[in-house]
Amino acid sequence: MIGPFIEWARPHEGFIVFAAPLAGAALVVLTPTPRLAWLVAAISALATAAFALDLTTHTINVAAGNGIGLLATALVACSAALVMVGAGALLKDWSARVAPLGLALGLCVGAGWIGALLALDFVGVFLAAEGAWLATAGLLALSGERERGALNGALRMLGAGAAASALFLLGVGLIGAGAGTLQLAMLPAVQIANPAVTATGIGLVLIALALKTGVAPLHSWVGAAFGRGSSFAVLVLGAIGAAGALATLVRVAAFAIPAPAIATGVAAALAVLGAVSVVVGSLQAIGASNLRRLAAYAGAAQAGGVLISVALGSTAGFAAALVQLFAMVAAAIVLLGGSAVLGGEQLTSSFDGLGRRAPFTSAAMTLGGLSLMGAPLTIGFLGRWRLIEAGVGADWWWAAVAAILLSLAGVFYCGRLIERLYLRRAREAFVGGGPWRLALAPALVAGAGAIALGLAPDSLLRVAAMAAAQLWNGAP
Repeated sequence: MIGPFIEWARPHEGFIVFAAPLAGAALVVLTPTPRLAWLVAAISALATAAFALDLTTHTINVAAGNGIGLLATALVACSAALVMVGAGALLKDWSARVAPLGLALGLCVGAGWIGALLALDFVGVFLAAEGAWLATAGLLALSGERERGALNGALRMLGAGAAASALFLLGVGLIGAGAGTLQLAMLPAVQIANPAVTATGIGLVLIALALKTGVAPLHSWVGAAFGRGSSFAVLVLGAIGAAGALATLVRVAAFAIPAPAIATGVAAALAVLGAVSVVVGSLQAIGASNLRRLAAYAGAAQAGGVLISVALGSTAGFAAALVQLFAMVAAAIVLLGGSAVLGGEQLTSSFDGLGRRAPFTSAAMTLGGLSLMGAPLTIGFLGRWRLIEAGVGADWWWAAVAAILLSLAGVFYCGRLIERLYLRRAREAFVGGGPWRLALAPALVAGAGAIALGLAPDSLLRVAAMAAAQLWNGAP
């Protein structure tokens, strides 16, 4: 029974990975109770992750240049599965009336970014990314049922999304005029008639995606969105939305940079934007007094490191970007998942002594913090080291400086958190945020994954290098 199904499914896995969460969302809306809705959503997300992993495993060798998209699809799908499994403990954020809709929108966010990563042309990327963005804003707006400030965050997101959409469409028009094609895979192969116009169009598309990612200084909406949304909405935004947007940016750049006529301009724009994001995001994370905002700003700083890696324009740079993307997602799930368990986000005395009162939550947050610091034996260290290697190999010494700055900043803001967890005496009683064991599961898995990939990175590095090498038809 299983064998014939697998034989049928494998040629259609790309469609299944995109359609499965949408089908799950439709079923979730029709379920009569929040608990049943969560069960359907979790099963749908887990099935999507299983198909995405199988798709990546069996097709990345012959992916015709979309190895980066496939690997990122697996990452987004697995992130969505972790978030949906933990969502059962977060249903308290909504009434029974809106809980199924919130879960359905979470699935739609994952489906949208998966669609953007698998789309063959710029129009497909735009439509899928817009769907994901609108679903995220709608999910955040649902938080307004209990938190009026969440509506402001949703409106700020919609405003930022409108600006990003305008830039994206303008960029698509310029790409079509300058290159004569909107097919992603054709950019490195076609004779570009007007390189300046094409490079400008690619730059606008990348800026639009950077705005959706929350890359500094294009992140004015981040504070409002992360500060007031429900725990589930913020977890979807930080772990699925940001990862999907950044991965889509990397994929678009992956087809643009191998094109010699436009590579220099695109790389320069990414390098400048990445450097600014590293500095601004790190400073804001150091100054953050709220765990959610700390996670958001730290994510912006890490995204800057990803952009610098991509700007290097080499297989080593793209491989470093993919490893850092994994580290970024793991840290987001750990910190935001930990925030959901705690039932409060202020880095105040409520965190003091939590290592003794809530050892598992504290352990997960510590593992995520160590990865953000770039501590040895973590995936964060692996990403920073790969960035340094790629930068030195390309004579970009400042890329190595950016990697070191990321680690030093991580020592400040994560060290402050760990110090409160373990080195201070408890002053307040611990009040967990609901069925905490279920809510904690994603954070523990992500934290353990950050360590496991740091200890045994060979498989991830091999797949990342394979995906990056496809950009030049396997040439390093």
